[in-house]
Amino acid sequence: MIVAITGGKGGTGKSTLSANLFFYFMENYSTALVDCDVETPNLEYLVSEDLKFAKEVFIEIPDIREGISYNYNNVCKEGALLKINDKLIFIEELCSGCKACGIKTNIKFKKKSIGKIYEKKFDGSYLIVGKSNIGITKTSKIVDETKKYALSKNCEINIIDTAAGIHCNVVRALINSDKVLVVTEPTPFGISDAKRIIKIIEKLKIPYKIVLNRYGINNLNVEYDFKIPYDKRIVETYCKGEGFLKYSDLKKDIEEIANWIIWG
Repeated sequence: MIVAITGGKGGTGKSTLSANLFFYFMENYSTALVDCDVETPNLEYLVSEDLKFAKEVFIEIPDIREGISYNYNNVCKEGALLKINDKLIFIEELCSGCKACGIKTNIKFKKKSIGKIYEKKFDGSYLIVGKSNIGITKTSKIVDETKKYALSKNCEINIIDTAAGIHCNVVRALINSDKVLVVTEPTPFGISDAKRIIKIIEKLKIPYKIVLNRYGINNLNVEYDFKIPYDKRIVETYCKGEGFLKYSDLKKDIEEIANWIIWG
């Protein structure tokens, strides 16, 4: 079972929900909690900072050298490879590593590290965190490799925590999910951004439910399937980097969501 936790807006509580679902499931199931917000991962601060290096993520980029005459096909959509007069110019920061420029040319490639994957094992469960290197802007491969590494653990439940927004990395994190939880909050910004991510999920044809976080902070009319209340105890545990399952009434809210994930 792969369930993705997403939201159109940052700060709605995706990571808090992901972490508490992980704490809930790992009591009875082997569970992988996967942080695919690779540019700003934060689940380690809610679950465990005791991560260990697991794997480095590379792309292959053109190895352009002075004094060599290259065949050149103008196929680079990123604009990373340009021919000016007779000189081939490579702008490394723009390269996504697709290797299209190498088709039917004499261009060779070299490895470039773009990020790392870390893990923490909890008996039969795992926290898996993907992190991009500083300055790396093309990070979609890190999302793919982080998911691939997590799924290789063969856990019964895989919780994929996506980045906020509706960009490519979010879509890559959602693909192949069995179910999706859209986390939003009762604010005009939260509702607007949730509608945008829901349109993408519907195009991917993945079953989804809406979790309204911070329920009760205002009287805004919002459609939702599950709710997590605005509660001082959640704020306190969040600030301490802890889950809130020790409170039975709050655990019941997580249990309702977990039942939908397992039983539908």
